[in-house]
Amino acid sequence: MTFDEKKLRAFLAVVECGSLGRAALAVHMTQPALSRVIKEMELRFGLPLFERHSKGMVLSAAGESLVPHARLLLFEMEQALETLDALKGLRRGTVRLGAVAAVTRSIVPKAAAKLLKEAPALRIDMLEAPDGELVDALVSRRIDLMIAAELPPHEEVMPVAECRFDDVYTVFCSTSHPLTRHVDVDLDRVLAESWIMPKPGSTPRALFERLVRQSGRTLPVIAVETNSVGAQLSFVAKGRLLGWLPHPLIESELASGAVRLLTISELTLHRRFFVYRRRRGSLPAAARQMLQSLPLVRAEAALAAFAPPSPHL
Repeated sequence: MTFDEKKLRAFLAVVECGSLGRAALAVHMTQPALSRVIKEMELRFGLPLFERHSKGMVLSAAGESLVPHARLLLFEMEQALETLDALKGLRRGTVRLGAVAAVTRSIVPKAAAKLLKEAPALRIDMLEAPDGELVDALVSRRIDLMIAAELPPHEEVMPVAECRFDDVYTVFCSTSHPLTRHVDVDLDRVLAESWIMPKPGSTPRALFERLVRQSGRTLPVIAVETNSVGAQLSFVAKGRLLGWLPHPLIESELASGAVRLLTISELTLHRRFFVYRRRRGSLPAAARQMLQSLPLVRAEAALAAFAPPSPHL
């Protein structure tokens, strides 16, 4: 079967939308036209790609098998066009970058400003999420690069380089919290307080719990659980809860006097950050350009591994 971009996009639109009606709007087709495209694909394959139900369409076994290949083909088509544009000196394309919150508030804005100054025709599609969601986005090709703290080995994701940036997790409280009236505040004292933390299973929560257990203490009362950084900052600044976040996320509140750091050595954690990509497939030209704008440790060696075939890139 000859795959063309229109058919692949039509197929994936139905996959993502779950119905012909919504998918037709997404790909700017009429519903009958989209239905014909899907039926043509099914006739050509000799297998049904979807199971039709009154409430929508669900992938069949054959459709499930086709999805990753369809995404890969579309992705490679897009990268081929972007590479040809780059060879013509147009320097167009989309940088699809994912990063954890501490990075999007620190090194990414500066790197993006540098990149867009050098290549104003580029566009940046930015995803901020916890590292687990970023890995999923990278594997499913929704992003091409991700920046996060050190990850355990992964069969589909590999580190490209280390960023010249680190941050520190530390305890913080409101400036009106009773603990601020004490000269010396130790680990036992802060663990006796109530806390606001990310939800169980998140990387920051796991890191925090590991530090507490390593100290030989029991975990504190977690009065509020939320993955929203803004909510964590607000609850701490306006109440008696203690929080635990990286410095880049609380700089504004520290500067305004809304919160104050509590230096507890057992709960102070330094983190290093790395750039990751998929193990398989080509790295888009736009992503390579983004790499050149990031502050990397041993940047020359990292970029040499992805040297483009032409100096115009």
